[in-house]
Amino acid sequence: MNPRVTLAAAALLCPMAAFAADPPAGLMTGAKVGLDLRLRHEAVEQAGLPADAGANTLRLRLNLATGKVNSFAAFFELDHLQVLGSDNYNSTRNGRTRYPIVADPEGTDLNQAYVEYTGLPKTAVRLGRQRIRHDGERHIGSVGWRQNEQTYDALTISNTGIPGLTLNYSYVTAVRRVFGPDSGSPPADFDSDSHLLHLRFTKLPVGALSAYFYRLDFDDAPQLSSNTVGLRYDGSRKLGAGPEITWGLEFARQQDAAASQANIDAAYRQVEIGLKWPAFGIVAGQEVLDGESGTFSALTNPAFQTPLATLHKWQGWADKFLTTPSAGIDDRYVGINGKFAGFTAQAVWHDFQAEATAQDYGTELDVSIGRKFAKRYDVLVKYADYETDGLFTDTSKFWLQVGAAF
Repeated sequence: MNPRVTLAAAALLCPMAAFAADPPAGLMTGAKVGLDLRLRHEAVEQAGLPADAGANTLRLRLNLATGKVNSFAAFFELDHLQVLGSDNYNSTRNGRTRYPIVADPEGTDLNQAYVEYTGLPKTAVRLGRQRIRHDGERHIGSVGWRQNEQTYDALTISNTGIPGLTLNYSYVTAVRRVFGPDSGSPPADFDSDSHLLHLRFTKLPVGALSAYFYRLDFDDAPQLSSNTVGLRYDGSRKLGAGPEITWGLEFARQQDAAASQANIDAAYRQVEIGLKWPAFGIVAGQEVLDGESGTFSALTNPAFQTPLATLHKWQGWADKFLTTPSAGIDDRYVGINGKFAGFTAQAVWHDFQAEATAQDYGTELDVSIGRKFAKRYDVLVKYADYETDGLFTDTSKFWLQVGAAF
């Protein structure tokens, strides 16, 4: 039987089998309802476009976590994104291409809907639409920064049976991307036949080790189909009475797979080191995604790609490198962060260069300051400024965001 048909049948049969022995009222024992509101103003100025973008959006997120019945439980989450006032921005769906892109299209979407079974020892089985996030979300993430989150239609198995080892495996039949829920370009969904395997071992003398294998297979985006295998070692250690040292070391190898027309044999590597004091920290690092010299199309781009990552967290908040250029990218960065009077702040400087050629791409400064209030409310001010040195165009972005969670 086709595995997608099997998953669809299981999605229907599992809840019925789980809940048949108990009345529906049993589901509401210990049930929890949540409401999350996020109001955001995003302004974008991008050279080469006739108008600046100004997006005022409100995301309302309502969720319900049921109680357990025979070791089964369910979770449902609905998102609605409302544009406030005029949509003076290119949402990728509203046709307003004279403005820069702010990828927050208006709409209502079933963000999550899954059944979870925890009746096996130290094992959880989750079936349905769900978040999947590995490590720092460099390869697999939920893109939580955008108003419409990225979630996955998947079967996920998590196991902690071996002390210190967490194993996660997901079979993904669809990726619900940030551009949805309406169809258009870029695609709202990826039809998927993908496998995500991630292991994390924390019983080391110092730090933790992650190992992963990602088999991505997308029918409607074959150029992004690939096999990626990698290792990550990260951790922290107190230096006597001084600061805490933090580090991250990662290496991965990626090759083309499935129906991809690209000839990919590229590496990913990151080296990062930081120092942390109680109210202050500094960090420096280099992140490299391999590419090749030459002329390539979007379908034959040979560079290392991370299409399921939470990309906004990496290589600059201006989001200029959501797709790795064919010559690759060498991102050298330094940042500072601090806490004061209940506020958290950070600033990061990036210098972007091609990996396979001598081309300079540009530089970027990212700055943010935020604070939480009364455990339920938060406010964030954030700014990004990308200055080109031969790739893309000068772009600055400003955000003012207020959130509340109940």
